[in-house]
Amino acid sequence: MKICAGIVLYNPDIKRLKKCIDVIKPQTEQLIIIDNASNNISEIQNEFADEKITWILNKENSGIAKALNQLTDYADSEGYEWILTLDQDSICETGLVEKMCAAVNAGKNKNIAMVSPIIIDRGLIDCGRTDNETSENEHLPETEEIKFCITSGCLTNIKAINETGGFNDWLFIYDVDREICIRLLRKGYKIIKSNNAALYHEHGEKTVIKKVFRKKIVYHNYSPISVYYMTRNLVYMLRKYGSEYSPHPTLRWIRLFFAFCVKFIFEHDRIPRLKSFSKGIKDGFKVKINDNQR
Repeated sequence: MKICAGIVLYNPDIKRLKKCIDVIKPQTEQLIIIDNASNNISEIQNEFADEKITWILNKENSGIAKALNQLTDYADSEGYEWILTLDQDSICETGLVEKMCAAVNAGKNKNIAMVSPIIIDRGLIDCGRTDNETSENEHLPETEEIKFCITSGCLTNIKAINETGGFNDWLFIYDVDREICIRLLRKGYKIIKSNNAALYHEHGEKTVIKKVFRKKIVYHNYSPISVYYMTRNLVYMLRKYGSEYSPHPTLRWIRLFFAFCVKFIFEHDRIPRLKSFSKGIKDGFKVKINDNQR
């Protein structure tokens, strides 16, 4: 298997990015970095000046989906068959690529489009939550088929991505991963999880804990622009894919209303977030749904 790795950047924390690069670089043949017009790009490139990295610098932030398409297109042009995609705030374990390749090469796993590791959310660990996935569970099979995975830490079959037409860049950021998974499954591809491989993931937004009637509520304090894309894309995905996106679409609509209540009750600067929330709902319903959209 000919494998490269790719990271998408947007104003990253350089110290954490260094941890990410130091671990993944020895595990693949080439590292490609797409920068979405980071304010600190000069500092980033100076930090890694001695590293063998291919840089692709965008003049503006065009979103994660377009950057992922740039990664797969470049990797394809260089003759790579698979690409490991990473977020700037994710750190993979040593030997992750080897373990994921073993999952692909296992005799029972055919027609695979994506291999996902177990995801360990460091934000939830810091909050005292213990419901993270863990690679220490002896009862888990080595691999299992799943319906969805996040793109960070995902080993992706470039041919499969090309056959689907690539990532949906209209989505810009949120639900990009779920949308591509749906289209891959429609094409007859498999998405599997390697329970021997682990990725430490951390949300860019601050994790917040609130107590209501002695019950702990954990949520991420998203920025207004994040609230907009999350809401808009959720409405779009529910309209376009329904139960393919969520087994219980009605429940997702209820959760959307609950998210509105959380923002209204708990969050600081609630007015900008509520405006973004309302605009996201409006634009999610306004966009025309058709099969030509990826």
